[in-house]
Amino acid sequence: MLIRKLIPTDAAALKAIRLDAVQESPTSFMPNAEEVRARSVESFAQLLSDPQDAVYGVFIEDDLIAIAGLRRNSAAKLKHKANIFGVYTQASQRQKGIARRLLLTLLDDAYSDPSIVQITLSVNTANDNAKSLYESMGFEQYGLEKNAMLVDGVFIHEAHLVLYVPGRLAQLN
Repeated sequence: MLIRKLIPTDAAALKAIRLDAVQESPTSFMPNAEEVRARSVESFAQLLSDPQDAVYGVFIEDDLIAIAGLRRNSAAKLKHKANIFGVYTQASQRQKGIARRLLLTLLDDAYSDPSIVQITLSVNTANDNAKSLYESMGFEQYGLEKNAMLVDGVFIHEAHLVLYVPGRLAQLN
């Protein structure tokens, strides 16, 4: 198993796993399958070229089996925050600790940036496994967005979670 930051040449693999994610877990991701299919491979390559974004992948041999992204804020008043997005592990690879290892890699990346004080993410409230994973890593819920998405006529609520980088918040107060 290899965890590494994705690069523009990984764009086709990223598009394929994002399509898998939205088809397999439609209530966990904002775009639907048609929207992902409509995006060009080049748009995924642009995402992987953006210095504000870091998308990491887990590979078994040459197969991309899990992804997660870290988005930094570029606005001066928001540079202290980063957001984790697009966390997905293929169903056949779950319950093996892969998502935890991937998230630890993202957190290491965020912690290496001295300007980041807090890291946020959102999770479908019905996704108990993901929410438990995030909470076990120190994330705390700070908000609930009811009716965050409407999927096939059903409203999906999202919990908003935050993790404060150890020691940094105290330095600012």
